[in-house]
Amino acid sequence: MAATPLPSFSQLRAFVALCDNQHFGEAAASLGVSQPSLSQAIHTLERRVGGELVERTTRKVLVTPLGESLLPFAREAVLAAESFSQAAANEGASLVGTIRLGMIPTLAPYLAPVVLDGLSELLPELRVELREMTTGDILTLLEQGRLDAAVLAIDVDMQRAAAVPMFDEPLVVLVPADHPWAGRTDLRTNELDAQNLLLLDESNCLRQETLAICQHYGSHPPVAVAATLATVVQMVAHGSGVTVVPEGALRMLGDSATYAVARFRQEGGTAPSRRIGLVHRISTSRAEEFEALARVLTDLVREAGLPLREVPGSGHQDAGPGREDRAD
Repeated sequence: MAATPLPSFSQLRAFVALCDNQHFGEAAASLGVSQPSLSQAIHTLERRVGGELVERTTRKVLVTPLGESLLPFAREAVLAAESFSQAAANEGASLVGTIRLGMIPTLAPYLAPVVLDGLSELLPELRVELREMTTGDILTLLEQGRLDAAVLAIDVDMQRAAAVPMFDEPLVVLVPADHPWAGRTDLRTNELDAQNLLLLDESNCLRQETLAICQHYGSHPPVAVAATLATVVQMVAHGSGVTVVPEGALRMLGDSATYAVARFRQEGGTAPSRRIGLVHRISTSRAEEFEALARVLTDLVREAGLPLREVPGSGHQDAGPGREDRAD
């Protein structure tokens, strides 16, 4: 039996782009080719494999069962070829070229400036393309190869992704300025049960981190009220309830007479926090490079004085609000 001719890189790349965009026009635009060229590449690939890979409808493209079964192999081949080209262009150097970096919305407003400014100074040959999006979207784009890595809270289930732990970020409670908890530093997690606890919507990982703190819901079950942290903060300031925020977010909120902060007591040596890490594809050939980048980013966070706690086994020291010196 004659061997099936190997597909070309352009055919595989066209197939992956079409599956990701589910639209011929958008897929062609993403690749910088004409729509007829894309269609021809797909037709040729379908002839090679002996079956229909996509079903063409009036509104969008549907991937057939055969296409679904072959897509992971096509994607890995395209990602490997792109990694090869990038490594060749960089002549094997680490932390140079372009990196497409995702970051979650509850972290980006105060971490993105630290990352962009710090990396431009420390690694001038590294060009960062930053994209802010929710955890689910980040993991999808990572799998599709449309992001290289991402900084997010890694206390979530991840498939086909690896995480390099960076630091633990303390969580605090934001309350109205006249709330009895204002200024407390000994708050117990179960005290949240009796409060009107405001949450972000289900697309945001901070919602799950907040629910994990709660022991019971009592008579005031948590309520999802907004898609952005800024909106939840405004609702707290106007007396609608309390909310849990990353301590680093206090920097972006600035001074306000309309809200106050309550901190959790240390129980068993720790207080509620979320673990931040650098996430990348398991299959990437740049794992060592991303581990180095995670160390650089952690140092930048520390030097910026953002609150962080040591990840057990990392050898890093804790840093608190306003600390500007580097912990060795």
